[in-house]
Amino acid sequence: MLDAVLQRRLVFITGKGGVGRTAVASALALAAARAGKRTLVVEINPLGRLGDYLGDLTLGPDPTELTPELAAAAIAPAVIMEDFLTGMLRIRALARRLLESNTFRVVAAAAPGLEDFLTLVRIAEWEDERTGFKRKRHRFDLVIVDAPATGHSVPLLSTPGALLKMLPFGPLTNTARDLALLLGDPKRAAVTVVTRAEEMAVNETLELATALMRVGVALLPVIVNAVDPFRFTRVEAHRLRAEPAEVPPAWQPHLGVARFNLARQRAAERQIRRLRHALPERPVCLPQAPPGRITLATLEPLADALARPHARGSRRVS
Repeated sequence: MLDAVLQRRLVFITGKGGVGRTAVASALALAAARAGKRTLVVEINPLGRLGDYLGDLTLGPDPTELTPELAAAAIAPAVIMEDFLTGMLRIRALARRLLESNTFRVVAAAAPGLEDFLTLVRIAEWEDERTGFKRKRHRFDLVIVDAPATGHSVPLLSTPGALLKMLPFGPLTNTARDLALLLGDPKRAAVTVVTRAEEMAVNETLELATALMRVGVALLPVIVNAVDPFRFTRVEAHRLRAEPAEVPPAWQPHLGVARFNLARQRAAERQIRRLRHALPERPVCLPQAPPGRITLATLEPLADALARPHARGSRRVS
């Protein structure tokens, strides 16, 4: 999985709410940084927990450097809108007064996609940012975006194409065209979906993957997060299903728990198998993060799993 990510410069992480999207984005960024890539991980959700996961940081619109290879930032729509207006009006106080006016709020609400467009512009600036002598070297080798949940990701990534259809001419057209070229280049940009091995999450993942492929952004393997480890061998599973005889009464509660876990394991297997059959690439399965609060230390095992060559489709499906 990590190899597929490292071949790009911009990777969006999306998925259903509650599946562990931010944890996976953080773990991918850790793994990329450990591989020697100068990595920026960006959070779009202003109420997100990326800063908490990376060490109780308060993230802002300027990248915060954690190590020489890893930085993090957060995009707040209100801030980028203010920056955009300041760039137009040249005076930040005027931009703030305009943002506070009811008239502007009505106009902004009537222009859907404006905040998404400005968000993508900011991300593209980081992707193309240069540094060093004669500014020939990219500041970041890889930008990982902890994107919004399922319902908002497709509109976000569709914004450049939609804007070009609505406004084929005008001051924003060239920028929209550059964004569309960036997102449509499979060698530079891609998206991956995080999910759980549960029926509703997989249903939503398959719908989202189809919608993303229609948008034209390259789709990396789906990541199935928090997969329970195998607790039973095939022989043990067969014996549990075959109603083992002569089980002492004291063991009956344990037998019930074992059968419950086996049923969960088989249900998860069915959902992973659905993903394998429906998508062009095999899903990547990640283990459960250690219990408790998510920190850099608890993200390390996930980063290890993402970096292992056999992480792709590693789970045995019986």
